[in-house]
Amino acid sequence: MLETTTSNDLLGATAHWTAGVRAMENEREDRLFADPWAAALAGQVGAAWIEHRSAESVVPIVIRTRYFDDFLQRITGGEGIQQVVLLAAGLDTRAFRLNWPEKIRLFELDQAAVLAYKEQILRSANGQPGCERQAIGVDLTSPWQEPLLKSGFNPAQPSLWLLEGFLFYLPNEVIAQILDAVTDLAAAGSWLGFDIINSVMLTFPLTKQWVEMQAKAGAPWIGTMDDPVEFLAARGWRAGLTQAGAEDASYGRWPFPVIPTTMPGMPHNWYVTATKILP
Repeated sequence: MLETTTSNDLLGATAHWTAGVRAMENEREDRLFADPWAAALAGQVGAAWIEHRSAESVVPIVIRTRYFDDFLQRITGGEGIQQVVLLAAGLDTRAFRLNWPEKIRLFELDQAAVLAYKEQILRSANGQPGCERQAIGVDLTSPWQEPLLKSGFNPAQPSLWLLEGFLFYLPNEVIAQILDAVTDLAAAGSWLGFDIINSVMLTFPLTKQWVEMQAKAGAPWIGTMDDPVEFLAARGWRAGLTQAGAEDASYGRWPFPVIPTTMPGMPHNWYVTATKILP
């Protein structure tokens, strides 16, 4: 979640919505992940939001969560990276619910009030992180690099970054600023994951209802990227794309028609993963 001078409370609610999705998924016998703290973190805001959503409508969020769970565990387990940064971590509980390799240092950045709320809920539930965890209160629309560095992040060592579920709430220029800051801090061999929509998503008839719902709730989707691979290549990253419903991001739960990941003229909500190949 991100600070804003106009709709901070409504944007803050989106983390409770996502926790509500995770809580609903946690109740399924065929769940794609377990999050025993999600219901408490969602609170009344998240419970009220998910009450009006069908299970089918939130499948993209469920699949996204599992996809990036797998991404984080694959990279930390196979690449030897020991620094993980979750930007706009919100009410994410991956520090607590995933099985991390030894010596992982995980940094969560978000609004101080959001992190304090999460600490209170997890402490009352006796939640214990499975890695060394640092919670850093910042506004990501302002300079945030220094607090991260002061918390022990080492920019000379490879790192793993996740920016999940928030870039589409930001103007394109702010998205670029955040990714430029990540690039400056990421050593060669680092990895990056994020989700982003293309501009067609905002106007396409089949996605119009969801986009209008977000706007009505006060958290409109405005940030887009039409060529993430090229955008990242210009900054020294080698990137790949997938999306919910693709072979590597379906988990047997995608209920809609599947279109090619880069099909032109169609709405895309991409999962982007990239490795830093240049210093």
